[in-house]
Amino acid sequence: MADFKVTELSEDLDFDSLAYWDVVIIGAGPAGLAASLTTAHRGLTTLVIEAKDKPGGQPQFLYADKKIVDIPGFPDGISGEELSERTFRQAVDALVQFRFNDELVTIDDTEQEEKGDVLKRVVTKNGEYLCRKVLIACGLLHYPRALPVVDALKSKKVFYKVPKIGDYDGRPVVVVGGGDSAFDAAVMAQERRASVNVVVREETPIAKADSVERLRQTGGIVHCSAEISRAWFQEGEIALELTDGTQLLAEYIVVQIGFLSAKETFQRLSLRLNEDGSIAVDPYFETSRRGIFAVGDVHGDIKLITVAWAEGIQAAIYAFKEITSPYWLNEKRLRDQKIAMIGDKISQAARAKQ
Repeated sequence: MADFKVTELSEDLDFDSLAYWDVVIIGAGPAGLAASLTTAHRGLTTLVIEAKDKPGGQPQFLYADKKIVDIPGFPDGISGEELSERTFRQAVDALVQFRFNDELVTIDDTEQEEKGDVLKRVVTKNGEYLCRKVLIACGLLHYPRALPVVDALKSKKVFYKVPKIGDYDGRPVVVVGGGDSAFDAAVMAQERRASVNVVVREETPIAKADSVERLRQTGGIVHCSAEISRAWFQEGEIALELTDGTQLLAEYIVVQIGFLSAKETFQRLSLRLNEDGSIAVDPYFETSRRGIFAVGDVHGDIKLITVAWAEGIQAAIYAFKEITSPYWLNEKRLRDQKIAMIGDKISQAARAKQ
């Protein structure tokens, strides 16, 4: 179906006076930004709710300076920060509206109906928003897993992403974690002339073998089967004692030990979940609750930026078509189900003949 009902948003539109939004998107990562571009370009009033203070999601907050080399069209790679800034600029130019430093609490059904849609009430920590459709694109992982032993220091030199330092000039850096994110951070610091120690709880790192080997070849030291048991200040640096008795000094500590799951949030929304805690969706990215879609890492097995983009765009178009063509999605579902049933009967008949 062609997008024959596409209209354009007016730059003079008073978004603050809207009685309701066409679409509210939860999350300003790759999937959420791609979805917002798509709905806004089709004339739908679009609001994006983001828990952090800036857009970009994981590319911005986990590897802002790392070159991403698997994005088509960027043969020399592009950093997570630049990619996020470019996509956000496109969204702003398309008149997408944003609310930062706000977090989803729940999504309620209302008794109010507009143009065939029962409105949803998106409740956040800072407000409430009525809308026709909701797209959840906040990712499976919300917050970095904390490391209390170093957090207790309340030091500005403890980071949960790689700090932006042009040249470490031989300063000692301790990275905590054994996964790809930890070793990517360690290699990045090493390339900036840091003296790097990596503390890995497991017997062997679970990061890619070439990343581990690259770090070791360039002078990085990996401490396996070890955790930080004690941390204190010592002559302007942070002193650490590991469970194996090793003592280290660090000017910076980078913690990369995983993230807390968003499963509790999804359960609070009364959505059907898969066994791994991700959101179950149908072929149109709609969840078990009518009018609520889910895209990106919240449900997908392939966690790539390009996949998140594609899903965000597809779900946005499905939402657009359902808004502009009432009952379109239900009719398409019924047609697809009939085709599937015919296919099953043909397969059963073929098996019976064998």
